[in-house]
Amino acid sequence: MEFVIAKDELIRALARVQGIVEKRSTNPIIANVLLEVGEDGMKVAATDTEVSFVGRYACEAARPGRLTLGARQLYDIARLVPTDTVSFNLPEGSLQMEITSGKSFFKILGLSADEFPAVPEPGEEAGVLLPMASIRELIDKTLFSISSDDTRTGLNGAYVEAKELEDGTVMRFVATDGHRLSLCGRPFTGSFGEGRSLLLPKKGLAELRKLIDDGDGDWTANFGDTQASFRRGSICFSMRLLEGDFPDYEQVVPSSWQRRVMVQRDAMIAALRRVSILASEKSHPVRFAIINGGVTVTARQPETGEAHEEVEAQVEGTDLEIGFNARYFRDALAALSTDVVMLEIGDSLSPCLIKPGDGNSDELFVIMPMRLE
Repeated sequence: MEFVIAKDELIRALARVQGIVEKRSTNPIIANVLLEVGEDGMKVAATDTEVSFVGRYACEAARPGRLTLGARQLYDIARLVPTDTVSFNLPEGSLQMEITSGKSFFKILGLSADEFPAVPEPGEEAGVLLPMASIRELIDKTLFSISSDDTRTGLNGAYVEAKELEDGTVMRFVATDGHRLSLCGRPFTGSFGEGRSLLLPKKGLAELRKLIDDGDGDWTANFGDTQASFRRGSICFSMRLLEGDFPDYEQVVPSSWQRRVMVQRDAMIAALRRVSILASEKSHPVRFAIINGGVTVTARQPETGEAHEEVEAQVEGTDLEIGFNARYFRDALAALSTDVVMLEIGDSLSPCLIKPGDGNSDELFVIMPMRLE
């Protein structure tokens, strides 16, 4: 195998796989990236057997071939070489790749491409078409609520379903860790399957999110029995679906309220950030005192002190004191894009429903209350 590739193109290809390759696996080949060169350019593939990436990149191929090389080591070389082009040469019958850039020379021992796990390839089959902005929002508004507790498999991913609403069908992502819930729906084109649902893993969504802004164009998603793949242009990203039961999330979303608060989003975020400096770092507890004309947020630690701040708000309903995790609250508020947000709460033991101030019914967050001493 012999080829020359632009440094920027090589960096772009390798940067996309750094979060995918498994660095501590007992199988060393999945710490590698597959390079396969032919007349149509260079194919780059990476997988940890659960999440996979395949992309194609322009290069000048002198002799076709394939080999796997350490993904991190190769990326470090690509970023630091002194010239705008990088030359690769793999002698016949050898597993040692020779890399040249200006006066720099590297020789890296690779592993046979024949041992590399199979990964899904970009195809042309029809699927669900998702605008780039929509898939970005679906992930951004739910990813932070996915549980990291490996013992709760059903909560380790985002629940995906198609939902019929008054103004059309949306693809809905829902995530919860048991303490909070995020829900977001966005329109799509194509057929998802009536009554179908699935679980997309947290790592897969996090890696897909990195690819969203790296390029232009809509994404085509295909959902199989065990895999979900997302395609745009010459790249294909796939992830293995999770097995597990997601809770009936509609039972968690409050259907009524006794207090409704309309408040400026940025003002509330800023107040929570300042006050929580004196909240416990473990659970970030803060007290909300909801009164006519505002919300007073208070944090107190006997050994360090206390802080409080009042935020102007329009309040419907009687006064209430209730505790929340400040970080959970800030995450939800930061995921919203409207200037004004709506908080709906029952009593001091009820969850808080957070929605855009414009009343968008398919974008909401639920925060469970905390008991405060």
